[in-house]
Amino acid sequence: MHNFFGAVGALIMALGVLAGAFGSHGLQKITTDPSVIEPYKTAVQYLLWHGLALLVLWSAKVLFTQRQYLWIATCFMVGVSLFSGSLFVITAGKIFSFSIPWLVYLTPIGGLHFVVGWILMGWSLIGKQRN
Repeated sequence: MHNFFGAVGALIMALGVLAGAFGSHGLQKITTDPSVIEPYKTAVQYLLWHGLALLVLWSAKVLFTQRQYLWIATCFMVGVSLFSGSLFVITAGKIFSFSIPWLVYLTPIGGLHFVVGWILMGWSLIGKQRN
């Protein structure tokens, strides 16, 4: 478990680069519809930012208790899965003409996990500063 979240962060970054490349070179050949392109771009951006966040968290893990570290990393990973994952599937649905109506509810739940992860990180660092 020592390097798990760092490895996951690196893999998320690789996936973000691949998804971004597909968005720039493949997706725009399939459609120019902004209702498809914009959610896809948002998914890629949040994927990259939170992959980087996991790498930063991993590299600074000495600043956190194990419990804090696990909660923050888990929030970011769940956020990536629900937020970016749901937007990718919604985008695919628009391209390939399928719909999973309840999927739109996962996006804000994923976003909430991002917010909670960032709040936990800030709270943990403020607590560390007081000690």
